[in-house]
Amino acid sequence: MFIKNNLHLKNIQRNRVAEGRNLVKGLRLDRNEKVDLWPKNFIHQVLKGKPSSFFSTYPEITSLYKKIAKFDKISEEQILLTSGIDGSIKNLLSLITKPKDVIAVLSPTYAMYQVYSKIFQLKLFKIGYTENYNIKKKEFDKFFKLRPKILFLPNPNQPIENTFGLKEIKKIASRCKKINCFLVVDEAYYHFGAKSALPLVKKFKNLIVLRTFSKAFGVPSIRAGYTISCKENMKILSKARIAHELSSVSVAIAEYLIDNYKVVKKNVAKIKASRKLIKKKLKNLGLENRSQYGNYILIKFKNSKESTKVVQFLKEKFIYVKGPYQKPWDSFINISIGPFSIMRRFLIGLKEAKRKKVFF
Repeated sequence: MFIKNNLHLKNIQRNRVAEGRNLVKGLRLDRNEKVDLWPKNFIHQVLKGKPSSFFSTYPEITSLYKKIAKFDKISEEQILLTSGIDGSIKNLLSLITKPKDVIAVLSPTYAMYQVYSKIFQLKLFKIGYTENYNIKKKEFDKFFKLRPKILFLPNPNQPIENTFGLKEIKKIASRCKKINCFLVVDEAYYHFGAKSALPLVKKFKNLIVLRTFSKAFGVPSIRAGYTISCKENMKILSKARIAHELSSVSVAIAEYLIDNYKVVKKNVAKIKASRKLIKKKLKNLGLENRSQYGNYILIKFKNSKESTKVVQFLKEKFIYVKGPYQKPWDSFINISIGPFSIMRRFLIGLKEAKRKKVFF
């Protein structure tokens, strides 16, 4: 074997994200994507006015940095564009940690945290939840005794949603600072109602904020995210950027949505309104559910047998939902939220499942 280093990678199981969904007939509620469709003229509007050399040249990315800086009221030097938030996570781990270092994240959460911890041979400490969806404080305290390098704090987290206010984040950042630990706040879903940690970046040099265009902006296909921290940190973190952080098309779409942010706000408002209605309908079906700050709803069934059957029943109707999860959350499924007019199809399918006693 020619590869002599990093042979531990042989034992890491990596599967491609499951494909095969029917994207014509299907209702996509399994990946926290934009559930409804962009208008047919969307790409035309994005590319309108671009020079004829647009597809023949390398990306011009400086203008996007300027727009993000203005949008978030920070300086360009505080930003690094990445391939989604997972690109940010990978970049941080490669530059801040070394094998056997301790990092932590709330659990369950975004799967790539675990994947990257294995790749970089890190000790991943999972901070779990109680049956009442509260963070296990003893585990939180135990983590800080391990002299960790990074605490990842998805805010809000999914699928077990919890949200930290600014006062709580400030306390955690201060606690991390005392032991030279970075606090990385993953704000993939913050547009849907949570508070941003961005105002604290000036005060805490150990604070890093991650953002994405995949959720509220509704364009996961462009794989655009970014890292924000103080200039001192970014002088190091930005050195590892690739030659061209994003493609020209990704840059054009991201710029268009920032320039037309009212479109994004309208989409977010629809999701919030739909979230409220769907939760009420689920409650009427006797299903415990929770969602307050995300574009998703966690739904509880009596046991894993019910949740598994519901997932399969809906899949046969081309309604794709996420779940069930690993124990102790194997009686839960998670759904993405779209405009209520589209979500009716899911509710009809769920009512039929109850009539046919797929769940009780």
